[in-house]
Amino acid sequence: MIRKHVKAEVENLEEEIQIDEHIQRRIGTKLRSFYDELLNEPIPEKFVELLVKLEEKERKEGQS
Repeated sequence: MIRKHVKAEVENLEEEIQIDEHIQRRIGTKLRSFYDELLNEPIPEKFVELLVKLEEKERKEGQS
């Protein structure tokens, strides 16, 4: 019951809110820029260590 009410409210808001096409493009450009920056960040050392351990474990299990 609550989910139906919330869904109806969201649909009503979507109908009421209209963003200018220029603003939509600007938001898209910013989001792509943030995403590109995120992709270029180095992998934290702790994750690299975990990946190495996982590869070693998989290699050992493949040999048995």
